Amino acid sequence: MQQSPSGDGSKAPRPQAPINIFRRLLLGRNVLNLCIILLLLTALYYLHTSPTPSKSTILSSATDKINNNNDAEDELASCKLHLSLAERAAKSAADSAALTNQVLESLADEIKDPSHHAEIIPCPAAPSCPECPTCHSCPTCPTCASCPVCAPAADPDTYGTHEKKWLTIGMPTVPRPENHLGETIDSWLKQLPLHAKDPLFDDVILVVMNVHGPGHKWFDEAKQKYTNSEKSRYIKFIMLENPLNDPTHGRQDKGDANHPGHRVRKQTRDISTVLSHSLGLSDFYFFTEDDMLLCPNALPSIQYMLGKAEKYKPNFMSIRASYGMNGIIIRDEDVKGFSEYLIQHQERRPPDHLVVEWFAGETLQSKSVKNSRSHFSFRYNILHHLGIVSTLRSEKSKSFPKCFEELGEPTLFKVEAFDYIKCRNDDISPCDVDENVKTPNVGWGMMCDSSLCFNSKNPNKL
Repeated sequence: MQQSPSGDGSKAPRPQAPINIFRRLLLGRNVLNLCIILLLLTALYYLHTSPTPSKSTILSSATDKINNNNDAEDELASCKLHLSLAERAAKSAADSAALTNQVLESLADEIKDPSHHAEIIPCPAAPSCPECPTCHSCPTCPTCASCPVCAPAADPDTYGTHEKKWLTIGMPTVPRPENHLGETIDSWLKQLPLHAKDPLFDDVILVVMNVHGPGHKWFDEAKQKYTNSEKSRYIKFIMLENPLNDPTHGRQDKGDANHPGHRVRKQTRDISTVLSHSLGLSDFYFFTEDDMLLCPNALPSIQYMLGKAEKYKPNFMSIRASYGMNGIIIRDEDVKGFSEYLIQHQERRPPDHLVVEWFAGETLQSKSVKNSRSHFSFRYNILHHLGIVSTLRSEKSKSFPKCFEELGEPTLFKVEAFDYIKCRNDDISPCDVDENVKTPNVGWGMMCDSSLCFNSKNPNKL
């Protein structure tokens, strides 16, 4: 018999098989332990047989859950936005309803209380309109447009309703012993219409510029008188605050009829300044001075000569209808250029000479500006000079042309005078146009009253 490895002669314990353990549990009636073992075995079996999810499956599942959460958050934000917009719309609707209710209540109060109605002002200036006896209803009645109270008020910034008018009258003014300025303004305004249906209504602007500065009482009186008058739409008052400097640096030379002294140079700069302030106001610009009355019925003659000149020579350059620096009409597109021409040549010639060389194209510079355009002469004088002293010459004159007296040499230079030989049956020259275009002379002298107009039987009578 072999010895045990221990050397003590005893036998080693034999390992027990699982079946033996199970038998002992049954024999020992240890049921609780058996149940526990069965449960453990069952759990081990299911763990062994069930599939284990891969990493990609786990990540995909987690990503889906995250995306679902994001979608839910987006839907929640969208709901909040729509809710906010709905709240704003509801508030706006409530405000509109409240405002509408206030307006309706106000109208109801006015209907109930006649004292809330607009004041009705009589319109005595329109007696020919019995169906429109008050200014409250004047705007609906064309005949009542002649009522100065009913007519629309002039906007001080635009001076009327037309964006660009037909005619600007530029009038520099200086202090004089007599109130010639007031008379001159009146002579223009009394020929301008109050009736809105008149073709000239709100289409003329008189630019009166005080080129002297403070101390011109006639200018101050005129401004006060006309600013709020029924014809305020036709007049614009300007105070020259920054006069242009004399290029001779203050030389006090007297000059003569053909060589301007310091006073005449100042007048040239003043005319240029009025031009620059009138740029773009109208289609045509009319030169005049503050001691030159517009002859009776002369405003229609301006319409007539401009229309006829446009018919004879479209895009003509100028028309001469008086003498001196008066009664000259140029186009708005030439206003800026001539204003600069005056400043450039003020030392060389007086302004009434410069204007002739300009529209007649007598220099290379003016010839390029003229560009073959015609300059016209109207047959009759349409301005009446107050007094006996020339503004430009500061000297007495024995006589000045009367209203609607024919204009010619030596009052005007030959190049600007009416051509009685070639145009004896016309009233503007040049008149070299086709017979189907030409129109006959109109007797403008017969339209003038006897107080100011030229009398052929007694030329000295005004």
